[in-house]
Amino acid sequence: MRTNVRINEMASSNNTSNNEKLTPSVEETLLNESGSIARVKSFSWIWFINKERIHDIDPVQCGKWMFFFSPFKTALMDDIVGTAVLDGVVVEAKYSNPETLIAAGSKQGVCCFYLNGNDRESHKRVLSYMLENGLIRKTKTGKLYNISFKFDSETYAGKYKGSGFSGKIKLADFVDLESGEFI
Repeated sequence: MRTNVRINEMASSNNTSNNEKLTPSVEETLLNESGSIARVKSFSWIWFINKERIHDIDPVQCGKWMFFFSPFKTALMDDIVGTAVLDGVVVEAKYSNPETLIAAGSKQGVCCFYLNGNDRESHKRVLSYMLENGLIRKTKTGKLYNISFKFDSETYAGKYKGSGFSGKIKLADFVDLESGEFI
């Protein structure tokens, strides 16, 4: 089940760099009256999850649109990511725990908005949200970077940009990079 995958991932992200096993430290805060939307904080990640809809995510088709951020923008990240889940843009999203990034001297974290790769309407909804909130970087000439959607299976296989990774689904499949308008 998708929920179990995420809970196991959250718990395993609490291990130290020398692989010493720690008791998982995960804090959960419910964000709505029904308790269906939660903010979950682990050592490495801060998750926002719609627990009633988590099973809408297909483990085979699951992937994410990502953006990178400064670890010093914690309040902004909680607002951006939390609103995406609370408003139904996505069922699940996460971002790097800024406290851990700062302690490690990292200058950037990553945010992931999860959806099924074969759901065109979800892609449009997420990309619209990202564009409205200025989360997709632009070149010096004002053109949007042609960011890629990344399937979880590609992440698990160790495929990263530095190792020649190029996503099959790109921003340009949905949006004119010059105008920012949907095609």
